[in-house]
Amino acid sequence: MSAVKRRSVFVTLFGVVGVAWFGLHAFEYVHARYDGLNAMIPLMPPFGLAELFGTMPHWASIALTITIWLGLLGSFLLLLGDRAAVIVLSLTLITGLVTGIWGALAFVQGAGSFGMIDPLFFGLSQVCVAAGLWLYARTAKRYNTL
Repeated sequence: MSAVKRRSVFVTLFGVVGVAWFGLHAFEYVHARYDGLNAMIPLMPPFGLAELFGTMPHWASIALTITIWLGLLGSFLLLLGDRAAVIVLSLTLITGLVTGIWGALAFVQGAGSFGMIDPLFFGLSQVCVAAGLWLYARTAKRYNTL
């Protein structure tokens, strides 16, 4: 007899929140990087990372790119109930910390908001969401609900 593993409703909840968060940023990323999409679907002023990417140093831009796409992958894995979500979300957290460091450096250097995006708030929000998802996935894996 094998025990049936019961799926926690929180796995679904955290997975949906993560996919929504990183999915929005993935859409904004593609929108900011490809001018053809910007011509087809213009975003409202609070959205859009084009100005932010234009002013970021390359190391921070790479970290943000990795954070967004690994966060989306980790959230999908969490939504699917895959235990690999813990590893992917831990990498997301590490690159998110780099993005948060850039946000703090930009704040200390006196950089204002780019469009409607404040670099300190944006960087730290990436860190907080990645940390929350990673902590939950790690705990769910430990208690066999993931």
